[in-house]
Amino acid sequence: MQFPNDIQAALLFERRVDDLESIVRTFLRIEEARSGTRFNVPESKPGLFYRLFGADEMTITFEYVDRAADMALFQQPLASRVTGLLCPDVRERLVRNRSMILINVSHGVLGNSPEAMQALALIGLPMEGQSLPQFKARLELCALAARIACDHAPPSVVHWTQSNQLIPGETFDAYAAPKTPSPLHVHPYLFGERGRSGEAPKVGIRTFGVRHFLGREVLVEPSVLPWAANYEIILTFLRIATIDNGYVIPDGDTFGPEDHSVSYRVVHRDAEADDLPLYVLTPLLHREHGFVSADYVPRDRIFDDRMPPPELMPGDAEAKMALANEWREKRAMAERIGARFTVRAKGPTSSAPPPPAPRIGQRPVFGRKKT
Repeated sequence: MQFPNDIQAALLFERRVDDLESIVRTFLRIEEARSGTRFNVPESKPGLFYRLFGADEMTITFEYVDRAADMALFQQPLASRVTGLLCPDVRERLVRNRSMILINVSHGVLGNSPEAMQALALIGLPMEGQSLPQFKARLELCALAARIACDHAPPSVVHWTQSNQLIPGETFDAYAAPKTPSPLHVHPYLFGERGRSGEAPKVGIRTFGVRHFLGREVLVEPSVLPWAANYEIILTFLRIATIDNGYVIPDGDTFGPEDHSVSYRVVHRDAEADDLPLYVLTPLLHREHGFVSADYVPRDRIFDDRMPPPELMPGDAEAKMALANEWREKRAMAERIGARFTVRAKGPTSSAPPPPAPRIGQRPVFGRKKT
């Protein structure tokens, strides 16, 4: 399922918490003021459990669990290097955990339990909430509810299960406040090796969470660039694809900001054995960090795709028309999000052989393409 129906935030505390009813009351008041939505409360156990049901058949549950969380649930995020960077004492915090507040948001009255999915399949109905706008709405509502809970009762750690991240309670608001998608929704698993003596280490990123938006994860192979710089590019790539009129950068194209300071190539890699399909992002240029790949095509190789140099075009008329149509469609996609599309030729014009399909570059909100 691309768009997980059940979004959960688990707030972990080092003490008993008696604030659940006030948390729910505050959420109901803020959400009505924010969106005009009024939630009914068809089920409640004061201080322990509340089920809310509202517009667009959205169900929200708040549950207080007066016991420690199972440490086995956190083995994967604890194995992530980023978890230790975000919260060096995360293991100690988890060991001190004594109670939890679980917040779940889903579409439909049945949720996405195996029983519910089987029942819907038997009667030929699709799962509810399976669109990107509905998925984003669930993420944003769960984040809002968790932020309100954190304000009432500051937790030690928040486990955001959609991206399987453990976030310090005191910094959760900074993660949850930005517009979706944000770092809250994409867990960067780091990998690579230490550099040899005198060499900088090379770090790569394999994401968890992008698949919920785009159906694929993102891979950046190890490079000398700081992992945080590559991570920001991943988030930009995801935002371009999920904004209004947005789109996934096409296979083989490149993108970068309007100031020509950064450029990455995108390759759509099909699923391999025991793996998911991936978007592979390869850095070509990052001026802030003094990085220029041998494959980077400089700005002076840009040409007008509506009047391309004849020597760069295919000789076959049909191929030439197909290439011109491809450029026109990609220019339209970029312009719909207020970006610019450019085409670049690789190598000197005078000596470059006429390629059947020259590489191209486009510029979305953050983007341009090159070859």
